[in-house]
Amino acid sequence: MHDIDPDRLDKIAEGREAEIYAWASGTVLRLLRVAGDTSRLAHEAAAMRAAASCGVPVPAVRGLITASNRPGIVMERVDGQDLLTGIGQRPWTLFRAARLTGQLQARLHAVVALASLPDLRSLCERRIRRLDAPPELEHLRTFALATLDALPDGDRLCHGDFHPGNIIDGPGGAMIIDWPNVTRGAPDADVARTALLLRLGEPPPGSPLLVRSLTGAARRLFLSRWAAAYRAMRRPDDEALARWEVVRAAERLTEGIDSERPALLRLLERRYRARR
Repeated sequence: MHDIDPDRLDKIAEGREAEIYAWASGTVLRLLRVAGDTSRLAHEAAAMRAAASCGVPVPAVRGLITASNRPGIVMERVDGQDLLTGIGQRPWTLFRAARLTGQLQARLHAVVALASLPDLRSLCERRIRRLDAPPELEHLRTFALATLDALPDGDRLCHGDFHPGNIIDGPGGAMIIDWPNVTRGAPDADVARTALLLRLGEPPPGSPLLVRSLTGAARRLFLSRWAAAYRAMRRPDDEALARWEVVRAAERLTEGIDSERPALLRLLERRYRARR
């Protein structure tokens, strides 16, 4: 690892957690926005290499560096648009994008994860316990933790932030990017988070206006086609999926996205009342 000044680099894209800079020929630098533990990116790099070894399409990892104490990962440059941007510019591609998203996620969940990766259940528990909930919402935190306690562990590769904005449609085919939240766990937990993102997720910074204004009907259509494509390759446990959605909704609250908070709270309250 070595240190560089990101202000001297050419930023070509950005997301909620990281910025993407042009690097050496044929590569890019994905740099986290804040300083942090470099072991997180070491896990990410290891997971990407494991996925690639099992035929999952991911950019090749070239190495790890730091820039102004911010961890970064150098990887193969994949020219092309992410599927979410493509939908915003060409709405008729929604059907293909949804199908690709479902198929790629099912392929990912066929991979047995490295034992060294963070455990998904443990990560969810830590985040929910840290949730800054006022007294009137404490019952929802307790409900989410009790729901998690009854859910099984898993040993599959879980991306942690799987959605069409993290799939690049390049000239060599679609590739999955943005792996900092990778874990080892139950595939249904990863599917539940994707379902939440597709229904309620706020598009990342820099998203085109058309993407940010996608209607509820377009979201529902994408959700339906994504789920059908996924289920054609892997059948989730619907009961476990519903319980994982409670857990992932509570966990999502800890990310502090204000525009999503009311819908997440309504979901949790509705599930809480239904199971009393």
